[in-house]
Amino acid sequence: MACGSPSDPKNVPETPEVPAAPSEKTHLRATYADGQPVADAAVKLNGAEAGRTDAAGELTLELSSGQHQLELQLGSGDGTFSRVVQTVEKGAEAQEVNVSLPRPVRMLEPREVTTSRVHLAWEKSEDKKFREYKVYASHISPAFDETNGLLIHVGTEVSQTDFLLTERHIGGSPLVRADARLYFRVFVLGEDGTLAGSNVLHVTTPKWANEANFTRAYKLTLERTFAGAWPIAGVAYDGSALWFLYQEFVGGYYTPDKLTLVKRDPDTLAVLAEFAFEDYRVTNGLAWDGTSLWVSFSNDIQQLASFNPVTGARERTFVTTEGTESLAWTGTHLLQSKGYINGRIQRVDLATGGIVGSFANPFTQRGGYRGSGIAYRPGEIWASDMFEPDIVILDDAGVHIGVVADTSNYRHMTFMGQKLVGVTGGSQVHILKVEQ
Repeated sequence: MACGSPSDPKNVPETPEVPAAPSEKTHLRATYADGQPVADAAVKLNGAEAGRTDAAGELTLELSSGQHQLELQLGSGDGTFSRVVQTVEKGAEAQEVNVSLPRPVRMLEPREVTTSRVHLAWEKSEDKKFREYKVYASHISPAFDETNGLLIHVGTEVSQTDFLLTERHIGGSPLVRADARLYFRVFVLGEDGTLAGSNVLHVTTPKWANEANFTRAYKLTLERTFAGAWPIAGVAYDGSALWFLYQEFVGGYYTPDKLTLVKRDPDTLAVLAEFAFEDYRVTNGLAWDGTSLWVSFSNDIQQLASFNPVTGARERTFVTTEGTESLAWTGTHLLQSKGYINGRIQRVDLATGGIVGSFANPFTQRGGYRGSGIAYRPGEIWASDMFEPDIVILDDAGVHIGVVADTSNYRHMTFMGQKLVGVTGGSQVHILKVEQ
């Protein structure tokens, strides 16, 4: 019989197969720290799904020799879970793997929810190896755990099952504020460092602190709109005409800007009077007190100055508090809307220039810190915020009595009869009908 050549594939000896590492069944038993089984827990082996524990907390695994990562996930009934991760090393002999974790507790309905505080409560832990409670919060998503949540409380007394959340800030803004959606979980920490998480508690705070006592409700209908000739730094109404304060920024810290007071017919927008002057300071706000126009100046020193509406001459000047964003006149006092953090609304006595009272801007309840436009009509102070929508209404005592829903952020406002004139940050002027 002829033999094939060495290059003939038939003559190449076959490479023997290397047998795979033997795998053997390994028994997993998951229990709570008190010895009770952890039923229906998801098990992952090296990141892959490996099954779920049965009613006895048990599961049979196929493990090859060497180290493996074992992960046990215990669901809390709302899509979240507690996780225990440990390394398992499989030897030549069959073995049993025990996983233990604290018994989780449940978050209960909060005892109190306001615009500035949330009183949390949860079940008492019955875990014999209890070490502490760890309460986490999230203002972004309900899908969070101890790795990406905000730790707000640690309690080592097992019978202390509540926590009052108040002064906590994130990035300068309060965590608990008006119209906020918050999420909470409590974790039980065992003596061995393992954690078991509760269900996620969803909390929505009230839109406004005094909402139950509101007595004003209006709607705004846009009648017409037009653009300012230059950036508008203030608007006022003298009973027959609209006044605008324009500021043309020239540039340079010590270079005066061109300021112009313009009187316009509210229907035709025809210019009825115009007074130009220069000032290096920034202007914020314009108000009519019945005889004079008041302008707020800010830079190194905040000042209020009045102008004669006939001649344009500057008449009186007062030094005042800093941070003014806009002005309004009540018939007896000038109102200053302050724009710094937690800025208040202040009353100014124009006989002396002194501050004779102040009250909180309701927008601070929402973490808003830049009070903006302000307008007055008998019994009602209307105020807006530079970043938050809506317009709040306060009475003469500063009590929050209503809200007007609106999507625009008005830098300056004034009433023109039964209409509201609002100036946006882009110097767009809105004429709005105010209706019940």
